[in-house]
Amino acid sequence: MLLRKRAWDIMREDFLVVEEEASMAEVITKLRESISKHADNDFAIVVKESGQLAGVITARDMLRAIEDCVLRDDVVRNAEETDWDRAFAKACTLCCHRRVKDIMERRPPTVRPNDPVLLVLNSLVDSKVRWAVVEEGGKPIGVVVINDLFNEISREMVSSF
Repeated sequence: MLLRKRAWDIMREDFLVVEEEASMAEVITKLRESISKHADNDFAIVVKESGQLAGVITARDMLRAIEDCVLRDDVVRNAEETDWDRAFAKACTLCCHRRVKDIMERRPPTVRPNDPVLLVLNSLVDSKVRWAVVEEGGKPIGVVVINDLFNEISREMVSSF
């Protein structure tokens, strides 16, 4: 039965989408909400104005960008303990105005809706990420998350024990 399953059978159709012109502040707010619903929803699909896939932004990408903003600022690095909160707040304010298109992953792993589950597995293993965008006609229509794929494959395996 597993060999008959396709990406569309296990993809999530409810996923976070942001436009590439969105600010980090907007995405941080949306990611926090998304993660509160499902811990493994720590990414957002980034689309162009046309709806075409532009990339993906993850919580890790956001943290990397925040780290870069904060550590780049000498005031924060050299601040005394009493000044640190104010300096950190200033660095974060500056950082939150950056655009998603400047920090997103531009070539996320993608699969087609009709791709067999084993091809999706191969894509996830090769890319070393926990999700793949299901893309049709250049537009994202779903996401396969590694936990969902694991549950599907392991269910088949357990039933054959």
